[in-house]
Amino acid sequence: MATGLFSGSSAKKRLVDAPIEDQISEIRDEIATLAKLLSQRGAEASKDVRARATEASRDVRARAYDARDHAEAGLHDLIENGEALFAELRSRYAVTEKQVRHTVREHPVATLGAAAALGLLIAALIRR
Repeated sequence: MATGLFSGSSAKKRLVDAPIEDQISEIRDEIATLAKLLSQRGAEASKDVRARATEASRDVRARAYDARDHAEAGLHDLIENGEALFAELRSRYAVTEKQVRHTVREHPVATLGAAAALGLLIAALIRR
């Protein structure tokens, strides 16, 4: 049964009637009990904070992995789209090249005239 300072009124009467040494001993016991309770509460709070920190760390790590996976998927999509665009440009260039060769073979004089006119135009622009 608790007979400390924080106990009922009968305990206070006994504390007043007791000699000083007994009162000091009783106060020391109360302080020790209070320190023990504070220590236990501190340990519980510390465990709670550690658990929360661990959970937060796991959550952040999971979000980082998700973000990395999302970025990798976006990068793969971008690479695939770039490769498809490059293939399309290459095929268009090949078609255009064939058309130019065909036109030059069919109209060689017109091609030379167009090249000469283009050269004169570029020379005139450069002089200014």
